[in-house]
Amino acid sequence: MNIKKNDKILITYLVDNKVNFLIGNIIKIRKNTFIIKKKYLNMYVKNIFFIKNPNFISLKKIK
Repeated sequence: MNIKKNDKILITYLVDNKVNFLIGNIIKIRKNTFIIKKKYLNMYVKNIFFIKNPNFISLKKIK
């Protein structure tokens, strides 16, 4: 799967033994991290994810 800047993606990951998901746009891709921007209540929230994180479950591209 080729993921590029400005692609809309769905991420699932574990936090405190609960499965969370996040839908957003990729802003920046680096060697070990990528940054996702999501609009929430007229504010933009940025999340940084590590590619080699053991709590990281899946990454899917949304059309």
